[in-house]
Amino acid sequence: MLKLPDYRFTGYTVPWEEKKLSDGISKIGDGIHGTPVYSKDGDYYFINGNNLVDGKIFLFPETKKVQSNQLTVSDTSLKKNTILMSINGTIGSLAWYRDEKVMLGKSVAYLTTEEFNRKFIYSILQTPKIVKHFNNNLTGTTIKNLGLKTIRDTVISLPSLPEQTAIGSFFQDIDQLINLQQRKLEVLKEQKKTYLKLLFPAKGQTKPALRFAGFEDDWKEVKLGEVVASERKGKAKSEMIGNKSVYLDTIYLNGGEQTRVDCDCDTSKEDIIILWDGSQAGAVYYGFEGALGSTLKSYKIFGSGSFYYQQMKASQSLIFERYRTPNIPHVIKSFLDDFYIFTTSLPEQQAIGSFFQDLDKAISKQEEKVNQLKESKQTLLRKMFI
Repeated sequence: MLKLPDYRFTGYTVPWEEKKLSDGISKIGDGIHGTPVYSKDGDYYFINGNNLVDGKIFLFPETKKVQSNQLTVSDTSLKKNTILMSINGTIGSLAWYRDEKVMLGKSVAYLTTEEFNRKFIYSILQTPKIVKHFNNNLTGTTIKNLGLKTIRDTVISLPSLPEQTAIGSFFQDIDQLINLQQRKLEVLKEQKKTYLKLLFPAKGQTKPALRFAGFEDDWKEVKLGEVVASERKGKAKSEMIGNKSVYLDTIYLNGGEQTRVDCDCDTSKEDIIILWDGSQAGAVYYGFEGALGSTLKSYKIFGSGSFYYQQMKASQSLIFERYRTPNIPHVIKSFLDDFYIFTTSLPEQQAIGSFFQDLDKAISKQEEKVNQLKESKQTLLRKMFI
């Protein structure tokens, strides 16, 4: 029985064929299996699979460099728009090679297309069918590896070259749209980081660098306990199933599915929530209403909860580093006395709190847009390939 994709561009009627990847890809290889000689003065970056992020080669601060005399034949023969794929650890991550000065490690495979349309191949490598095939044929125990022979022998269904070109270009347009929206999201997040630095005083200062009009008084740095009206330890547990209240556990607070429990609502949207126990002890949340889970505490605040939450969230890494017990993480008992926070007049608190709430909403809306585009792409990857 002839198989056809669920979605197809009009004008294409030629049946799809089954072929191995190696039938239309002239080169399938990987990087050096040894360790090169590193050089701080090198012009080339030594990359592995974790450097392939969202279609691009991403260089981390710790990415090492090498001199040109360390390059292998594989490195010097890379062509522009060769497909790079992670084959060790993070299996299947992809990137286009764009003439960057890089040396490939053993966890990066390169695919140079000849007979097939390269954009079509780049897209089909992301389809659930191919991803599943790769994951089912990994070798190794602790660290999984995708062998080059498996890649070469992988059977794909593909249409005529004109239809390949149409499909490949279509998914390239989708990727560009996702990247555009992703950049907008990154800009919003960077803006928030900047405003957090400007709208709150630096350590040792009594006034922020940027203020809303009409506010001139000095700020004060106080113990967190001085702005906490009351503290509540959560009592709700997952087995208390019911319909009284939303169950506030870390799954829900981190964007997971909402469940309900047979407990009274004890936490309002103005309260600051902090995870008290567990590997992420010290994580702070805000804007949730419901019955608090047993590993969490909530603080009712004198003033604007949003204002104080933004300061605590900006100090999240500091809380993890300095205000937890060693070994089994637990927020220290003296947290309210030891953690200091800035305070100002209530009207200024409210102005700053509202500003950041609006900014957080814009960030959430943009994140949702990016996620919807990614979900749409996954649907199309299922429907437009066999």
